[in-house]
Amino acid sequence: MHLQVLKKSFFALAILFLLIFFAFHYFNMSSEASVCIDLFLITWGLDKVVLWYLGEKFGITATVAVPADAHKGVRLIGLIFVAFISIYGAQDLLFRIAT
Repeated sequence: MHLQVLKKSFFALAILFLLIFFAFHYFNMSSEASVCIDLFLITWGLDKVVLWYLGEKFGITATVAVPADAHKGVRLIGLIFVAFISIYGAQDLLFRIAT
């Protein structure tokens, strides 16, 4: 039950950060837009990790999705890719905050 709420929350936050990014980009606020992209990458990845943990299908791109019944190795490779993207977003966000 709690993971379902967490899944919906991460998805909603990812969409929200993406919309805020477009607004900042429209108003030519590039540093704030970059922070929003980093937050999007982090929440997008966390959403995929929760989906992986629940054993559900998770999409990596618009055309690549890892089905729920895929081989464990394929699901693990998808998880590693998603974790790499989230870690990149977190590192970039920490770098922006530090400077």
